[in-house]
Amino acid sequence: MTSLALDKLDPSIDPQEFFSNYVSKRKPAILRGLPNDPTFQARKWTDMSYLTEKAGHVKLMVEPMDQKSKQFGTGVQRIPMTFGDFLTSLQNKKGPYHYLTTQYSDDDDVPEIFPPPTNALKDDFPLVPILMGNLVLQQVNLWFGKSKEGSSSGLHHDFHDNLYCLLQGRKRFVLYPPSQFHHLHPHGKIKRVHLNGLISYEHNPVRSDGLNSYDAAKYKMLALKKRLSELKSSSKSRPMDVKMVRKAYEEARKAFRELQGDSPGSDETDDADAILARLDALDKNNGASGEEEEWGGIGTDDTDESNDQADEDPSSFSGIPTSVLHSHLNLPTTTAPPSASDSSTRSFVSSLKSAGPPFIVNLTAGEMLYLPASWWHEVTSTSSSASDVHMAFNYWFHPPNALDKFALPYKDYVVWKHLRDEQRAAYSSKRGVKRKTEEKDAPATPIKPINKKKKLKL
Repeated sequence: MTSLALDKLDPSIDPQEFFSNYVSKRKPAILRGLPNDPTFQARKWTDMSYLTEKAGHVKLMVEPMDQKSKQFGTGVQRIPMTFGDFLTSLQNKKGPYHYLTTQYSDDDDVPEIFPPPTNALKDDFPLVPILMGNLVLQQVNLWFGKSKEGSSSGLHHDFHDNLYCLLQGRKRFVLYPPSQFHHLHPHGKIKRVHLNGLISYEHNPVRSDGLNSYDAAKYKMLALKKRLSELKSSSKSRPMDVKMVRKAYEEARKAFRELQGDSPGSDETDDADAILARLDALDKNNGASGEEEEWGGIGTDDTDESNDQADEDPSSFSGIPTSVLHSHLNLPTTTAPPSASDSSTRSFVSSLKSAGPPFIVNLTAGEMLYLPASWWHEVTSTSSSASDVHMAFNYWFHPPNALDKFALPYKDYVVWKHLRDEQRAAYSSKRGVKRKTEEKDAPATPIKPINKKKKLKL
C-alpha cells in the first residue's frame, strides 16, 4: 500500500519558523539530527557503563513482553528492579527482554517531570530544547529495550506534543492524523477533537491545553494565592491591587471547591485547604516529598480504576490488532495473529482502508521525530544487531492552543505562567543554578502532568 512521507528538516531550523510551519499547523516532521543545544549530552547514554555509574542505583519498573500477543502495551504486570539490574539483564544472550517505558506515580501534587531514571540524568539535557521555542514541558522519558526481530507498541495516541530523540537502534512509526479516529477503533468513547487535534474522552474530558476542569481550577487558585502573598509582602503594592487579587483568589477558591462538591459550611478541612497546606510544606522542603514514587504518566484518571477491563484497554489505544495493521501495510511483523473471527479481521481491514494511507517513518539513531498531540502511531523498535539495544529519549509538551502566538502559545496565561515559574524554580534549585531575572516574564511551563495514562509505549 502507498504511504506518505514527512518533511525532513535540519535541527538548527529557527524555532519560530518551526513553530509556524509545523507546531502551529499540527504537522509532524523528521529532524535529521539530535537537539543542537550545548547542554544536550544524551549521546553519552549509549555507553552502558556511564549509565550504570550515573543512574544504576535508581529504582524503577520494567514491563515484560506479553507472551500471547508478542508485544508491549497490554497491561502485563510490571516488575520492580534497579536501573543497573535492568541494564545487566539486557546483556543476557537470550530474550525476550523487558522494556523500560513510562514510569508511574499515584501522587498528583508532587512536581514530577523527571521520572526515573531521568531524575538521575537531568544534567545531560536541557529543560526545553531551543527548537521547541515556548512550548511547555510536561514530562521526559527514557525508552529502552532489546529486540533484534522488532517489538511493537500497538497502535495508540498520546495526549501531548512529542519530540522523540532516537539514540540507538531503529524505530519504524506508522502514523495517522487525529481526524481518522473513527476508523481506528479507539477503546474509549471520544467526546470531541479540539481544534489543535487533541482528543478528549467522555470518561475524562480535557480542555484543548490538556488540562481538565479540576486541575485548571486548582492551578488558578494556587497561582492567585501566590500572587496575593507576593503583593501583601511588598511595600510597593497598592491596596487596590491587593484587593483585586484577593477577590480573584476567593472566586477561584470557591470555583475549585464547587468542582469538588464541598459544602461552604463544612467544618472539615476541604481539598483546597489540604492542597494549599501540602504545597506550602513542599515549598519549605524545596519541592521534595522525601519519597521516590512510581508515576503513572499522562491520560489516567485521578480516581482509582475499579474496572479491570478499563485497565486492560486504555481509551487511547486502538482495537485493531498490530498484526492486522502490519499485514494491511505489507510490513514485516513479529506480533501474534489475532484470535478474532475472520469477519472482525475483515472489518478492521476495511476501516484501515477508509483511514487512507498512513505516514511511515523509518527513524535511525541520531534523528528526531516531532509528533503533535493525538497523532495515532504504532512503533516497532529494533536493535541494530543481536548484541545491541534500542534506546530513545523523548520530551512531552502540553499541546499549545494559541496556535498563532509563538511567544505565548497557551491561552490561560494565569495558570501557565504560574506552572512555568514553579517548574523553572524547582529545576534550577535541583541543578544548583541561580534563576535568571530575565526568565520571569517568559511563557509558562507546568510542573506536573494532568491527565495520567497507564500505557504509553514508544
